[in-house]
Amino acid sequence: MDDLLAEFIAETREMLGTISGEIVAWEADPNDRRRLDAVFRFVHTVKGSCGFLDLTHLQRVSHEAENALSDLRDGKREPSPRLVSAILAIIDRIGEVTDALERGEEIDEAIDEPLIAALNTADDGDETIAISNQSTTELRNPARSIRVPLELLDRLMGGVSDLVLARNELSRQLRRSRGDDQIDTAFERMSVCVAEMRDAITWARMQRIESLFAALPRLVRDLSAELGKSVQLEIDGADVELDREMIEMLRDPLTHIVRNALDHGIETPDQRTEAGKPHDGVLRIGARQSGNQIQIRVADDGRGIDPQKLRKRAIDSGSIATDTANGMSDAELLDLVFQPGVSTADAISTVSGRGVGMDIVRSNVERIGGTIDVESSVGEGTTLSLLVPLTLTIIPALIFGVGDGRYAVPRASIEEIVSLDKERARLEKVGGTEIAKVRGKRLPVVRIAEMFGADGAADDPAETADARHLVIVRSSRRERFAVMVSAVFDHEELVVKPAPPCIMGSGIYAGTALPDNGLPLLLLDIAGLASAAGLRLSLADYLDEEAEDAHRTVASPDALMFIDLDGKRRAVRMGLVERIIDTDVDAISERAGLLRLVKGDETIPVVASAPLPETGIVRLLRLSDGSRAIAYAITSGTADVAPLPDEFEPAARAGRIAGVAVHQGKAVELLDAHFLFAEFSGGPAPRAGKPRCLVVGGDDLWRHELLAPLIELAGYEVTFDENEDAALVIDASDADAVVRDDRDNVVRLTADPSPGAGKLYRYDRTAIVDALHARLKARG
Repeated sequence: MDDLLAEFIAETREMLGTISGEIVAWEADPNDRRRLDAVFRFVHTVKGSCGFLDLTHLQRVSHEAENALSDLRDGKREPSPRLVSAILAIIDRIGEVTDALERGEEIDEAIDEPLIAALNTADDGDETIAISNQSTTELRNPARSIRVPLELLDRLMGGVSDLVLARNELSRQLRRSRGDDQIDTAFERMSVCVAEMRDAITWARMQRIESLFAALPRLVRDLSAELGKSVQLEIDGADVELDREMIEMLRDPLTHIVRNALDHGIETPDQRTEAGKPHDGVLRIGARQSGNQIQIRVADDGRGIDPQKLRKRAIDSGSIATDTANGMSDAELLDLVFQPGVSTADAISTVSGRGVGMDIVRSNVERIGGTIDVESSVGEGTTLSLLVPLTLTIIPALIFGVGDGRYAVPRASIEEIVSLDKERARLEKVGGTEIAKVRGKRLPVVRIAEMFGADGAADDPAETADARHLVIVRSSRRERFAVMVSAVFDHEELVVKPAPPCIMGSGIYAGTALPDNGLPLLLLDIAGLASAAGLRLSLADYLDEEAEDAHRTVASPDALMFIDLDGKRRAVRMGLVERIIDTDVDAISERAGLLRLVKGDETIPVVASAPLPETGIVRLLRLSDGSRAIAYAITSGTADVAPLPDEFEPAARAGRIAGVAVHQGKAVELLDAHFLFAEFSGGPAPRAGKPRCLVVGGDDLWRHELLAPLIELAGYEVTFDENEDAALVIDASDADAVVRDDRDNVVRLTADPSPGAGKLYRYDRTAIVDALHARLKARG
């Protein structure tokens, strides 16, 4: 019987997660028989289970609700607001009793009588009423349950992680022993199986984000009624999948954002009419997957956020100095909504207005490795965008050393790695705070060695063992600082597990991980690290430098300068360099006609301008176009970051070199990254060809760093501003076209190697250039 009761509790909670939204949707459209039937089936199922389990108190309540719903289905009663509220109260009661059953608490049956009476008299009026003893504006957050215990999935994931480590160790041993081809083939098959098993267990933890959105219709309905507003909720992307643990951690931040939007974002019907807006406000919530991240957008068409009001509130609350606030742009002022004590509400209400919450929302989002941004137009509305990792289980991270210890930080938080050995940064003391000046920007410095009490920490940076590299990180759009470390190792995808409570309680760590070398390490929480270090970078100084930058000519993009294997000095756009890898040359071998690096669960094509050394370590630049990667072999000498020269002489013919320029009195060749990626996908070589070409859609990295240089080399001027006149247009949006008409000056690209009619493969250089020339010629 205990097992049956546990099964009943689990099933009821699963159904409760979505049924509130069904009721609200049905109330908006009383003729929607499908939703009415769904609510009826839920109550009928609960009543039947209660009879079998001898839960008479819950059976009576659900029986009365079933009778009311049956009358609605037969047309004997109308779905008035009072009746819907009464049914919602019964649903709430079912949830409360389910919680009490799990906790083994005594159930007060006296509460049921008013609920039943309200249900049977709900036809006497049309006004909405709050019946339940629980606040109807409070979002229910029931415990989530699945058929297979999460503990078992965690154990399986831990076992697979150990299996991956064992496979990596076996790989190292096989490379040393130089086994035969049959053993290599068997090992590669095993590697594929291990990778598939890890992916399967990872996805077993995934859940449709619908479970996060399901309770929002009820929340919006009840809050709208309490605030005297009329709001239409639109939800998109409910089929996107996210880690179950991530969903639970996003529940509170999303709830707070929705409450804020309803309270002092969307206006009352009278205010909207005076402003010339529709009677009903609109709240749009959407989710979509972008690579290994999920974007959640919450947009309303309300009054928006007044930056000047924020400026005054921030000054009055003491959050920022007057001089600093007066020098801030509107975008920077909007970011103040995340400062403690700053609120745009004109009065404190039961919902919001005390200036607490949005700072906690940002903190909670950053704690799971995400970011949150705000956009707003006065009188038009506000949009909050959350970008979070797909899963908390596996996180791409950078591993670095401090003294004898090893730590990791999420790769999404890293902006740059600067070597102090090469004097790329200058350290100085400003007002008792250590500051690093990197290319004219001042950043506060966190010394991990001093914070963790590692040996070798000293006052003089030049004499400390930890003063080797600065890892520049960001915890939000306005919090950038440098972490001083002694060694930088490799990037890895880490399987992250919670650390013991005594460690997590410090607020500095996000969990533990076991990398490929088998040595356990701690994953740092960037936001917690900044807080624990007590960073106080002068916002005025930061803005002064930003203001100075705004008056300068736009700087050229950075390039990574290096010595190639053939001894020539070359460069590649820094935006394409994902990281630098030092690997054993034995890990590189010819496979399927190409040199390939076998690393972890992937094989990466390797480009080399000269033969690789037979033994030892080889240095590789991992280049990425946003979805694929290639590795470019270079010497182990100095690699410097410098501004890309303004002018290049184009190469005489298409190939791996795009052109040549003079930098610091020496010739430097620029790699043609577009050619490199096209070469490894079997694309043909380009032909030669200052009309303006507008590029729209597509991934920012790909169109700026790969597509734009190709167009410029073909003799065109590139623009990304849709307001500018352009002779030609390249629509790189792939599936969803940005340019929707059939103008003859539009060239459409796709990532599909076998494009359909009207589209070109984005790495078919010849076809792209020829299409541009042909359309330009056709336009005269």
